[in-house]
Amino acid sequence: MAVCWISFRIAKKTVGGKTYDQRYEALENAVQDISSMYWKETTSFIVFETDTAFKSAAKTFKDKIEPGHDLFLMRKMDAKEAIICGKNDDNDIYEMMNYLEKI
Repeated sequence: MAVCWISFRIAKKTVGGKTYDQRYEALENAVQDISSMYWKETTSFIVFETDTAFKSAAKTFKDKIEPGHDLFLMRKMDAKEAIICGKNDDNDIYEMMNYLEKI
């Protein structure tokens, strides 16, 4: 089992027929669906434990958002594995996390 975290921003508008609330809830539910345990006490940040492959989890999460408008960053806590997906306007993250992959 891996422990990971995901931080995300959902655009406050309807995109592709899905509202902010629908996309936010879909992403939270996707995390909960693959987790044996999770922590979501702060806004738009969840720590979760899963046996789902890291990249497979990222692809599942990508399907729940609108990458042209929304954004998530996730990382496996015990390894230098991280994935970013979506509308990112600040490329400094690639310098801070030189192992970061984009999907």
